[in-house]
Amino acid sequence: MTSRLSGSAKGRRGFSLAELAVVAGIILLLVSLLLPAAGRAYQVALGAQCQSSLRQIGIAMTTYQAEHIGALPKAYDATTTLWWYHSLMSLTPNSDGGPYLTSSKALICPLKKIGAYALLIKPPTIVGYGMLDPMLWYPAAHRQQDEPRMMMKIRNPSDWPLVMDADYPVIYGLDNPIATANRDSRFAARHRALANVLMADGHVELAAYGDTRWHQKVLNDDAHFSK
Repeated sequence: MTSRLSGSAKGRRGFSLAELAVVAGIILLLVSLLLPAAGRAYQVALGAQCQSSLRQIGIAMTTYQAEHIGALPKAYDATTTLWWYHSLMSLTPNSDGGPYLTSSKALICPLKKIGAYALLIKPPTIVGYGMLDPMLWYPAAHRQQDEPRMMMKIRNPSDWPLVMDADYPVIYGLDNPIATANRDSRFAARHRALANVLMADGHVELAAYGDTRWHQKVLNDDAHFSK
């Protein structure tokens, strides 16, 4: 019986170090091939989540506009010190929703949960998007969202940027949106070097730094804006 056991044991052979090294190498190769693909898929998912949040903001803006005779919220109201999103949210203490935007989570880009701005003193204080408040010079004085019916004069809402990935709640112009520009003069191209931009008609477009299709002179053209 002892000889049989010994023979059976001799018939079984373990993996050699060389074979284990080959298997480990194959596993590492597969991991190195799969990780970039998984990373890209994750980035795409975050970008889609960001676009979904912007569309929620777009719906809230449209509802607000319908109930305010075509006017949008002021990008920033110096009198009340309220930003555009405060008009969409409830200002009731401990409330996380409002009549137009149901959750403050929609205000935060999932890829970059930036900290509170120094100027923001009323909640929500963490915001990852900026509303365009363009200074359109015609013929001399500028006009902004402070002009209540400005949005009603936009001829092509599908060509007009409204809310975008940004590092500041208000964007005052997109004449030269480059990475080193002031944070209130550019979008934030944080999604694989692209920014999500909600257009006034509710759809979302992608923009890269250096994109000047929304230059003040362009937006102020008769094709886009009715004087």
